[in-house]
Amino acid sequence: MLDTERRIRSRLARLVANFALVRGSIQQRERACGKPNCRCAQGEKHSSIYLVARDEGKYQQLFIPKALEPHARRWAQDYQEARDLLEQLSKLCWDRLKRREP
Repeated sequence: MLDTERRIRSRLARLVANFALVRGSIQQRERACGKPNCRCAQGEKHSSIYLVARDEGKYQQLFIPKALEPHARRWAQDYQEARDLLEQLSKLCWDRLKRREP
C-alpha cells in the first residue's frame, strides 16, 4: 500500500470513528420580522443558521440553534472531508486497476 493511500485511509477511519458526519451545507439567512418597532425595521435584520441538503431531489432545511452551530458546522465539514478522501482513494485504486495491480 502506498504511503499516500495509507494516510488517506487513516484520516478517513478517524473521521468515521470519532466524529459525527452530516451531509449538507450551513447557510446563514437574514430576515425582517415585520414588527414596526423592531431593530430589523431599521435594517439590522435577524440572523438564523440552517443546514441545507438535497434528499431524493428535494431540498430540505433544518434550523440550527445558536448553541449547536459549531457542532453542525464541524459535522458538515467532516462529511465533506470524508467525501473528498473517498474520492482520492477511489482515484488511487482506479490507477492500480489500470496498471493491473491488486
